Amino acid sequence: MSSAHGGQVLLSQSVVTLVADRLPKDVTLRDLGLVRLRDLTSPERLYQLQHPNLRQEFPALRSLEATPNNLAQQVTSFVGRERELAEATRLLGTARLVTLLGPGGIGKTRLAMHVAADVMDAYPDGVWLVDLAPLADPRLVPQAVAAVLGVKEEIGGTIVEALVRYVKDRRLLLVLDNCEHLLHACAEVAGQLLRAGAQLKILAASREPLRVAGETSYHVPPLAVPDARGKPTVEDLAHYEATQLFVDRATAALPAFRATAENAPAIADICRRLDGIPLAIELAAARVSALPVDRIAGRLTDRFRLLTGGDQTALPRQQTLRAMIDWSHDLLGEPERALLRRLSVFAGGWTLEAAEAVCAGAGLDEADVLDLLSRLVDKSLVAMDADGQRYRLLETVREYARAKLEESGESDAVRTRHLHHYLALAEAARPELNGPRRSEWLERLDVERENLLGAHAWAGRAENGAEAGLRLTYALGSYWFMRGQPELGLQLSIEALARQGAQARTAARCRALYDAGQHYCFTGRYEQAQGPLEESLAIARELEEPKYVARVLQPLGIAAFGRGDRDTARAHMQEAVELARRIGDRRELAAPLNNPAQLHRIDGELDPAEPLYAHAVAIAREIGDRESVAVGLLNLAMVSIGRGSGDRARDMLAEILAIAGEIGSRPVGIGALDVSAGYGAWREDWQRAARFFGTAQAQFVETGMQRDPTDEAFLVPLIDQARAALGGTFEALEREGRAWSYEEGIREARAWLAGAP
Repeated sequence: MSSAHGGQVLLSQSVVTLVADRLPKDVTLRDLGLVRLRDLTSPERLYQLQHPNLRQEFPALRSLEATPNNLAQQVTSFVGRERELAEATRLLGTARLVTLLGPGGIGKTRLAMHVAADVMDAYPDGVWLVDLAPLADPRLVPQAVAAVLGVKEEIGGTIVEALVRYVKDRRLLLVLDNCEHLLHACAEVAGQLLRAGAQLKILAASREPLRVAGETSYHVPPLAVPDARGKPTVEDLAHYEATQLFVDRATAALPAFRATAENAPAIADICRRLDGIPLAIELAAARVSALPVDRIAGRLTDRFRLLTGGDQTALPRQQTLRAMIDWSHDLLGEPERALLRRLSVFAGGWTLEAAEAVCAGAGLDEADVLDLLSRLVDKSLVAMDADGQRYRLLETVREYARAKLEESGESDAVRTRHLHHYLALAEAARPELNGPRRSEWLERLDVERENLLGAHAWAGRAENGAEAGLRLTYALGSYWFMRGQPELGLQLSIEALARQGAQARTAARCRALYDAGQHYCFTGRYEQAQGPLEESLAIARELEEPKYVARVLQPLGIAAFGRGDRDTARAHMQEAVELARRIGDRRELAAPLNNPAQLHRIDGELDPAEPLYAHAVAIAREIGDRESVAVGLLNLAMVSIGRGSGDRARDMLAEILAIAGEIGSRPVGIGALDVSAGYGAWREDWQRAARFFGTAQAQFVETGMQRDPTDEAFLVPLIDQARAALGGTFEALEREGRAWSYEEGIREARAWLAGAP
């Protein structure tokens, strides 16, 4: 809020120093003295510009001195918070009690003081800050309020009665800071005063609500931080409050400090990992006087040891990161502490059901978890998503709680429950990934990705965890492929297999070996695929599981084909088809039919290939396997182009792209881009062929996937034609396509096919 009135021109001392010698003769400056402005920083000497044509007399400046108050002068700048300041001010305009909520260090106190300074004109009887942090006895809360207001206890009455009489006819704002450890006492005093004084308003700062009738709560969010994508520049840092704060405080600690192209990524990383918490960022920034920014980022793995040495004049709990969270932790009951430390095993958030499954036991009843979780939300230690479906811990709180979990001796048991909970989720998901609810389950696994990876990691350390790890790996194999991450799926499979010796001949090992072989095939490493697939086949035969045998034979045949051993490939593929027919499982038959068709197609034998592909598509449609429909249609589209039937290929490609979007399968989408490039070349639309080819190539590189030899044989001659037709412009157009994201490529292909004649 401006200190000046309408028509009044004010100059600061720094401006006057620059312009004093250059003012026109009829312009003078009137010294208004030192004024405490509304930003609560040091007093500023102000001058009023005077001219015969300007109004000369104005009311007193809008400053902190204009209204009775005890707001403390701040020695550091107030960075960002424009949205929060506006929203809290708006709420205070409509509610009589507004409580600013948030975890320690989030900036509640600072925000409260700035709100109070901004609205000061509305309270002629004063704006009064009551800091409750030093108090330990709740009985002293009324006395603390009275001391600030200058109210004295009268003979024969209580201090509360004296306060009630004082506020009755006064228009004032009372700021109650640090209420969390005296909640009941604060609530009682606030309720009594609000009922007595119709013109009284209260602005409170607390880690949980006061729960007084008419209270409006406002959760103070962390400062905005850059996302993890890309490499932030110096210019990017200026757009985020957290990085602005870091640079401001780092410069204060080391005047020579500058944000540069070299340190900008580390600054962004620090602010992200500290969750945008102002106190934590300030403590980190203070370390630039002793450490380069990249080393500060590297030491955040031990953040509680690093982030010390705050303002020595501040409260002890505001001087170190650990002390800040200790304060909140010490206010918890033992059941709340137990739940908080157990919640640290979750990564990326959790649902209520997950918390009940993982955290109950050893003194905590499952029925009590909801109530305890709600209390932790109220105390600003757990954050709840806007839809109320998921919860999370700020990373700093999680690190603290994780240390408490290790100290408790419960860590192994809780982590093992976490492993089994997410194993059950993954095993429930795998069959659904081929059904009508595929998209829903893919999204569910996306949300739980970090928890699933955490469960996999713990399987290597859990007692008897090797078998669970193999089961988890297999359950997630399709998910990694569908999300275009076969390399990650392969890495997890290798790790899980290494934990269990080859002597184990279990179904879980059989499936994990199959999964590893599949991932090797997806990435074109056919020689490496052979070993795990042959071991998987041997175990499947030992277990006398014909379904497993048929399933393993498919990638084993593809691996043989990829190595150039067509006879072995044909034998494996034919056995897979025969077994699937013998079993009578239509789902198991759909995929094998494509494989012998591939052998026909690479030899140019389209007549026997086409009905096999068509049969596979028909079965996939019948059983509702949308991905198998798309794979079969990709093959049929290539056959159609080979036969010269472009219209059929176009219609198939349009359906494939629709399925890719519907089921969220990146491999299907990449295949569609690849075949679209071939279709473009067939139509002699050389430019589109080059661009789609470039997009597909970029996606193969990004995902680690590779075309199988049959698809390569289809596409290469067509792309060679486009390259010959375009000459030197082909590479430039291909680069354009490479620059497209996956999503952009899909949109372009859809639009083109929709408009193609």
